[in-house]
Amino acid sequence: MDHTHKTNPRTTVELASFTLVGVQRTIIQKDEIDPQTGQIGKTYEEYYGKQLHDKIPNRLHPMRTYCLYYGYSNAQNWQEMKYTMVLGEIVSDASNVPEGMVSVQVPAHRFCRFDCGPGPIPGVVIDAWQSLCKLTPEDFGGVRTHDYELEVYPEDQIDKNNMKFQLFIGIS
Repeated sequence: MDHTHKTNPRTTVELASFTLVGVQRTIIQKDEIDPQTGQIGKTYEEYYGKQLHDKIPNRLHPMRTYCLYYGYSNAQNWQEMKYTMVLGEIVSDASNVPEGMVSVQVPAHRFCRFDCGPGPIPGVVIDAWQSLCKLTPEDFGGVRTHDYELEVYPEDQIDKNNMKFQLFIGIS
C-alpha cells in the first residue's frame, strides 16, 4: 500500500464573517525552512509561552486557537510567496484590542475544510499543508483563492504529540 499521499477527510463549508484578535507577523515562505529565520514557530512559542490568549478580551471560545493566513503575494511561486499571519482567537467585540495585537475582520467565505491529525506538532501541520499541492480544484470543491486560509485548534487539544486540527482553504 502506498502511504506517500495521505488525504485528510474534507468538506466544503461556508463560514460566516468573524473577527479575529491576535498577534500578527509577515511571513516569507522561503524563510520558514530554517527555524532560525522562520516566524511561524516563533510566533506560536511567544503566543503560548506568554499566554497572550489570556489578554484577548471578549473571546467567544476561550483557548480555541485560530491561525489566519491572508494577504498573499506571489502565491503561485512557493519560494517568493509572502503573506500575513494572525494567531489568536475569535471575539464578539474588537473595540479594545490589546497593545501589540491586531483585529482582522474576515468576510463570509467558502472553504474546503480538512480534518487533520492526530499527530505530533509541527509535523502533522506541515504534512497537511504539503498535501495540498497534489490536489485539483475538483478535490477542493472549487478553485483555491489564496485569500483566506486558516488552522483551527480546538480548546481541548493539549497533547502536542497527538494534535488534531482543522485546516480551512479558501475556495471560489
